[in-house]
Formats: sequence, C-alpha cells, structure tokens
Amino acid sequence: MVELLQRLTKLVVGYGAVQWAGPLISLIFTPIITRAVDPGDYGVAEYILTILSAISTVALLALPQAINTHFNDKPDDKDWQRQVTGSALAITIASGLLAGAAIVVFAPSIAGGSAELSAYVWLLQLSGALMVFGMSAVVLTGAAQAALRVRWGIVFSLTSILSTVLGNILFIVILDLGAIGLIFTPIAAGLSLFVTSLLLTRPMIGRPQFQVIRLLLAAGLILLPTMGASWMLQLSDRLFLGRLVSPTELGYYAIANKMASMVNVAMAPIYSAWMPLALAVQHKPGSYDRYISISRYLIAAVLAASLGVGLFATELLIVLTRPEYYPASPYVGFLTYMYVFGGFNAILTTGAMMGKRLGSISSAVVVGAVVNLVLNAVLIPRYGIAGATVATVIGYAVPQVVLYSLLQRRFPIAYPVGRILAVLGVQFGLMLAGLFVPAITFPLRVSIKLLLFSLLPVAYLVFGLIRPSELAQAGALVSRQVSGRFMRP
Repeated sequence: MVELLQRLTKLVVGYGAVQWAGPLISLIFTPIITRAVDPGDYGVAEYILTILSAISTVALLALPQAINTHFNDKPDDKDWQRQVTGSALAITIASGLLAGAAIVVFAPSIAGGSAELSAYVWLLQLSGALMVFGMSAVVLTGAAQAALRVRWGIVFSLTSILSTVLGNILFIVILDLGAIGLIFTPIAAGLSLFVTSLLLTRPMIGRPQFQVIRLLLAAGLILLPTMGASWMLQLSDRLFLGRLVSPTELGYYAIANKMASMVNVAMAPIYSAWMPLALAVQHKPGSYDRYISISRYLIAAVLAASLGVGLFATELLIVLTRPEYYPASPYVGFLTYMYVFGGFNAILTTGAMMGKRLGSISSAVVVGAVVNLVLNAVLIPRYGIAGATVATVIGYAVPQVVLYSLLQRRFPIAYPVGRILAVLGVQFGLMLAGLFVPAITFPLRVSIKLLLFSLLPVAYLVFGLIRPSELAQAGALVSRQVSGRFMRP
C-alpha cells in the first residue's frame, strides 16, 4: 500500500497537475478578473466557454477513456502502444476539424439572437477553428499518462501553468480585453500544450492502424452517449438560464460555480492520476483490497474539500471578488456536491473499466442527464439560479446511484456504502449548519465554522470511513519521509 501511495503521489505531481494548473491559476486571477469584468460580462464569457467545452468533450468521442481502457492490453508491446496513440490522434484530428467547422457555420445560431452573445460570434468561430489543437493535446497527454511518463507530465503541467499565467497577464491585465481575454487565455493555453505534447510524445506516435481505430471507436461509441449526456449536464442549465434570467444573475451562478470548482482543483489531479494507476496494477496480488482502501481515502478527501469551500464561501468571495459578486455565496456549498458526486464517479468508473463494463457508464450518465434536463425545465423558470443549483446537483447524483446498481449486478465490488452514506449525511448537516452562522464579527464567525469543520474527521473515525490504525500508518510514513529528507548528513 505504501508503494502504491508513493506512485500515486508522483503521478499527481506530474500528470494530475495538467488538470490542476489551469483551474488553479484561474482562481488565483479571480480577484483581478472580477475587478476587470462585471457579473454580466462574466456570465456571457462563462456561457461561451461552457459551450466550447461541451462540444469538444463530445467531439473527443471518449478517446481518452478508450486509450486508458486499451493502452495496457499488451503492456510489454511498445508497437501496440504506439499504434493506439497514433490511431487515437488520427481520429481526434478528423473529429476536431469536423466539430470546429460546425461551430464556424452555426455560431450565429448558437448565439440565439441574444444581443450580448451576438457580439462574440466571431470569437466562437475562431475558437471552433482552433479546437482541434486543444483536443489533440488532451489525447497526447492522456496517452503519455497511460504510459506513466511522470517527467513528461511535469513538463505538461509547467506548460499549462505558464501559458495560463501569461495569458491572464497579457489579455486581461495588459490589454484589458475583459470577457474576450477570459476566452483568449484557455485558447492560448491549449495551443501551447499541443505544441509541447507533440514534441515530447513523437516517439509514442505510430502509424494509424485500421483495426486499432476500429477498436478505439468501438470503445468510444459505447461511451459516446456518456459524452452526449455529459454535454447536457454541463450546458443545459446555462442554456435555460441564458434565456430566463438576466446576465447579472448568470454571472452570480458562474462565480458560484467558480468558487465550488476549488474542490475540483484540489481533487482532479488525484482522480486523473489514480485511474490509470489502478488499471495498470489491477492484476497484481492484493490490488482489490488496495482499490477499496484508496476509494475510502478519496471520498474522505472530497467530502472535506467540499465542506471547507461551502462553509467559507462568504469569506472566499470577500477575498477573491468584489461586493457585486457576494449574492453568489448561498449557492457555492451546494454546487460543491457536483464534485463530491464526481469523486464517486471517478471511483465507480475505475471499477467499471476494470470489469470492461463501459455500457454501464453510458447508461448511468444518460439517465442522469435526462433527469437533469427535466428538472432544469421545471425548476429554472420558477426558481432561477436556485432551481439550476438543485437540478445540477441531482443530475450529478443520479448517475452514481444507477452506475453502482448496474455494477453490483454485473461486476460486484464491496464498497463500504453504509459508512459512506453515514458520513455524507453528517457532512451535509454540517454544511447546512454553516448557512445559519450569523453575520457576526469575523474572528468569531470563522471560529464557529472551523469548529463545524473539525467535526467531520470525528465522523470519519466514528463511522469507520478512516481507521485509527490507518492514521497511525500515515503519520509514520510522513515522519519517515520528513526525517529522510531533512536529516540526511
């Protein structure tokens, strides 16, 4: 277990940080961005970026997941791995060009006649034309991650960090482009990562093979409904809100999502590193028990991150934004449950890939997307961004229930469900209690919230999500690492 945790840590530092870099830098620049852009323009920019993200996700045809599924089918055959990488890249280039062309043609329709969005049609078209580069970068970094090339992952992470920082400085601080700068920055970061990943992974890129393309497409097509459903989960709330609430309210919802995404910033590198590692070691003795243990640790971590962000949402908004954005505070904590259930999904999806149950993943997400779409249609017209919050959280929760039920019938894994649900109930209760902390002096308010937060680790021990012996082992491991690092002669 210790060796596995050490390998996981190295992968988190390397490849996981590719997912971590952009969102983290975006959060760091939030004080600058919210002072340069008003909530209305912020909402418009977020809407456009959400559309681009959703379309590129579908256009990727689940190839990163297909690579993870089949890259290690022949773990000692380098030619096979090169064929997988080259074939995946060929598919990506074709689908990326088609998706980009569709955006260029249909950008005016996407704007939907909105005066705010019509001014950005040209930007949608430019983003569509360049989409293939960002998509290719995702596939190439995914292939390198499947090969467990940690040093390459560090280079990719540094590229993402530097390009995002420079983009924010150039487009928002120096050129003062406002909402346009918010869109230019991820475009520039995607182009930079593509160039870097292509240069590093060239030895891994083989000639595309028809049989391998067919294999990857088969895996991708099984997951394609998942990607389409993910598109609905990501986009449908913005589509409804964009037509039913003001741009300012959409800006509140966008900044609440931004604050909630701190949970994803903390956890995405771990999920990203854990999945390929779990698949790579799944056939080794004792891997099943280690998988269950790591799953418990991941759930404990994501629940703690969610509670921390939710309890201190007001304080985060005070530090990172200006008063015009403070009305977003009540929604932040609830929106963190997107990422809590996303953590459940990372665990369940890894188990499904171990059992090659890709159809179960698709079925679960499709059900969740349909539920989310119906709830958006019912709740948003009546309750606005509060309705969108409820619909989104339920939409992310439902797929986990469905996927767990399907896997237990076809590829059963003994997850500690009772302990998880008990701790989740306690965590939600603490989150609700935080909403009722009055607007008293800052030190007293923070002290009360810290007290509420401290009750969560107690619940871990009471309900057995984390065992005292595991805490002792973790302390001993950290002590050895510290003493080995700082007490060398």
